[in-house]
Amino acid sequence: MLPRITQSTLGTIVISGRSVRRGAAAIWLAACAVFLIVLLSHPGMPDESKSALKTLVPLYFLSFPLGHAGLTALVEIKLALYLKGAPMPGIVLEGLFLWMSMSILGYAQWFVLLPWVSRKCRQVADYVVFRS
Repeated sequence: MLPRITQSTLGTIVISGRSVRRGAAAIWLAACAVFLIVLLSHPGMPDESKSALKTLVPLYFLSFPLGHAGLTALVEIKLALYLKGAPMPGIVLEGLFLWMSMSILGYAQWFVLLPWVSRKCRQVADYVVFRS
């Protein structure tokens, strides 16, 4: 679906906010897919080298602060497995878990929670301003 572009009475072009959000979400999902491809095609992946995980650093910063929760969850899971004496997950599983958690949490943060908080703040501001 193409963005709805209208011509205002002053001659400026107005693009609807919904189409901008959809476009940004599509860019986010495409970037996440690119990060996954780069992660899986990293030369260190078959060697079980932790250097393959450095390809996820940009995704970490794009999904911060909720993406940090995914990283923390992985550390907690690995610690629990280590304390129980269970085998540790391989680099592929670790990378996929990190990619999935940061992608989902980043999407939720930027395209679900932030618009919701923004709408609620706008409602509160409108209520305060127009209360009189």
